[in-house]
Amino acid sequence: MANNNGLNGLYRPRSALARAFYEKHRNDRQLQEFDQAEWYRVDKSRLSPEMQQKFVQLGPDEETQEFLSSSIDKSSWVWTQIWYLLAKAVLKHFWTITDINGWLGRGSMFVLSRAQAAALLPVPSGTEGGGRLVDVGAGDGEVSRRFSRLYRDRYATEISASMRKALSGKGYVILDTEDWWRGEQFDCVCMLNLVDRCSRARTMLQQARAAIAPRGVLLLALVLPYKPYVEVTADHKPEERLPITGVTFEEQAASFVRFMADIGFGLRSWARAPYLCEGDFAQAYYWLDDSVYVFEPVS
Repeated sequence: MANNNGLNGLYRPRSALARAFYEKHRNDRQLQEFDQAEWYRVDKSRLSPEMQQKFVQLGPDEETQEFLSSSIDKSSWVWTQIWYLLAKAVLKHFWTITDINGWLGRGSMFVLSRAQAAALLPVPSGTEGGGRLVDVGAGDGEVSRRFSRLYRDRYATEISASMRKALSGKGYVILDTEDWWRGEQFDCVCMLNLVDRCSRARTMLQQARAAIAPRGVLLLALVLPYKPYVEVTADHKPEERLPITGVTFEEQAASFVRFMADIGFGLRSWARAPYLCEGDFAQAYYWLDDSVYVFEPVS
């Protein structure tokens, strides 16, 4: 009788659904075995003394684990994941992926916990702060929600109508995407994974500088390696590409810090962290390598 276990004794399911379950089990097992501390490490020997001094070592904390556990649970909801796949297949002909995720309530992201943000930002850890925060290009607000209460007043901008609805439900005051910075002053301007996804990154950074209050900061996250992609343009390329050079994570981070200095921003602190995203039927969660910075306007 033929061996049904496949080549070399390995199980090879035949049906598409069985194969999907098998692949998900294998991928999730690899996630369990991965050393999450790697998400936060840099090679300090590749950094200048200044960047070494201002580097803040983070690690996976309780809020990070809560997000991962929630993602693992959601990815196992078989019929919900099938519904997501079918809905996306239809709606992608009419909406952007951002709008679809907002309408379906899926694809939430995570970068910093409250404690991690407090370690980087000039605010007291674990207390309700004062001042004003604006999250520019906030998505559904999940990325900044965990630490936004370090500030008293919370604002956001977002192009997607479905995401704006989600932001309003989380207590953000929605500002105009073009004029949010005019005549405004914020103690913290957040641009989390935005400058590689917008068409005019340099212009947006100049707007942010104009909107930062005295002793205020810019909290910025950027995926490295730098690969800009603009969802709303025909060729998906930005009008203003940032002059980031280098091959390694450390080289590109240093290049970006030099560029920011050229346009009037001084580095206060920085870290490496995973840009986490809820998973799907194939894998419990996904991540990219994020560089996270706190900048101050300088003369």
